[in-house]
Amino acid sequence: MKIKENILSIAIALVFVFFIGYGVNVFYNIPRVDDFCDIDYSRNVTTEEQCTALEGKWSYYPKPVESEEGYCDQAYYCREAYDIIRESYLRNVFFITGIIGIITILVSFRIKKDAVSVGIMGGGVLLILYGTLRYWGNLEDWARFIMLGIVLAFLIWVGYKKIEDKKRNK
Repeated sequence: MKIKENILSIAIALVFVFFIGYGVNVFYNIPRVDDFCDIDYSRNVTTEEQCTALEGKWSYYPKPVESEEGYCDQAYYCREAYDIIRESYLRNVFFITGIIGIITILVSFRIKKDAVSVGIMGGGVLLILYGTLRYWGNLEDWARFIMLGIVLAFLIWVGYKKIEDKKRNK
């Protein structure tokens, strides 16, 4: 019977994260580079002059010997605005999923069925990880360190709280 409860807990945790993650994407659309840059990838751009005319940046392929071969990054100059909006989006998703994750973990203390409570708690933890991983590359090292410390302290507190609740309910 314990195996069924463990499988149920894992399933609840995973589906919860997918549900919230998908919900965030449905109601808060991720910015796309195409929204900021007018790019026609069907154009066959083979020279630096053609690339410059399209307001792109020509880059040469890295090779051990000098080469005239390269490619046109049509989105190079317009990507700056996209990157700013995308960074803001990822930061907001980080806060949204973090807040929902913390609330979910706290709510899991009120649920009396162990398999459901553990699943909801696991979903909250995974949701915090989901938002953190999406924003991780944009964080400074000091912010990563502080954030990990806060999350670690919170999880240790949750562990003690859960153990105390279990002892009281016996």
